[in-house]
Amino acid sequence: MTTRIQSQEGITLVVQSFGRWNEYRRAMLCVLSYAAVTGGRVNDVILFTDRPDVFADAFADLPVRYVLLTPEKIRSMRGQIDFLHRMKIALIEEAFGMTERPLLYVDSDAFFLKDLTPRVVGLSDAEALMHVREYEFGSLRNMPLPAGKPFRAFVELIDSHAFDVPSGTMRVSPEWSSWNAGIMAFHPSHRGLLAEVYQLTDQFFVPTGNHASEQYAFSIVLQNHTRIQPCDDAIYHYWYRVQKQVVDELLERELTFEVMKGSLQERIGVVKNWISGLPALLERHPAIIRDRAIQSLHENQWRKGFGLGLRYLSGKPNDGTFVRDMLYHLRRMLFNIN
Repeated sequence: MTTRIQSQEGITLVVQSFGRWNEYRRAMLCVLSYAAVTGGRVNDVILFTDRPDVFADAFADLPVRYVLLTPEKIRSMRGQIDFLHRMKIALIEEAFGMTERPLLYVDSDAFFLKDLTPRVVGLSDAEALMHVREYEFGSLRNMPLPAGKPFRAFVELIDSHAFDVPSGTMRVSPEWSSWNAGIMAFHPSHRGLLAEVYQLTDQFFVPTGNHASEQYAFSIVLQNHTRIQPCDDAIYHYWYRVQKQVVDELLERELTFEVMKGSLQERIGVVKNWISGLPALLERHPAIIRDRAIQSLHENQWRKGFGLGLRYLSGKPNDGTFVRDMLYHLRRMLFNIN
């Protein structure tokens, strides 16, 4: 049985981590980076996980409460629509029932750069935080196919439908924005908004299959009921596939059992050293430069793509596959081939 925290001091950090070891290591970095930027002043952490035992050493001497994610609980959180990201709504709802503090939800693939506690504590019921504003919904109309199919489907859906919400029906404007929902901070009163988030998520996902449906629902509800502020200056969210690969390699190499068995101050010290240089590492890592070059060339951003490609090859001149990719895109550019 979980206990409810009644103190208004500080905030409650909410994280989820389940399924495999790279997910567990990401959660360790996330929580320990929060401890690092707060100088160890951590009031309350709720971790939803299938393996609390994995974190015993990493989170020793930290106020972490565990909520066990059984297969049955996961199925329930995914709902009748069987949508993985619907779990985020469900666990935030459960966390609201475990504390009276403001909530800071953070995806496990994120680490702290600054202490967000004062900003979260200072939220009124008319304010919320999300990681960063990404794009207007209308911009999804021209997403390249086939990958863009579920995004185009979402715009077509909001163009043609009104949606059921607790207060009646609503229309979604293509001029409204999608915000990254990997980090969100809530005033305690925002618990009452989750019913609307659930309803919109279900109505978005079923007809479109769009895996950003829960993000769109949070974005719409929060920008309609609150003033959203970004917090990307304080948290680095490495959600992109190649970024995750780079961080996972680092954590597998550096976040060893020996490190986790150190004192809390030793663990915090190790992580503090990482996070100070990790954003720069993610910017200059060869795998990320390579990926950015290919993405730019696919989008016909020739100057940027070839510039990044030459930068990558200066350190990896023997990557024959990449050289062939560069020559292919050079031919596209020279002969105007789409």
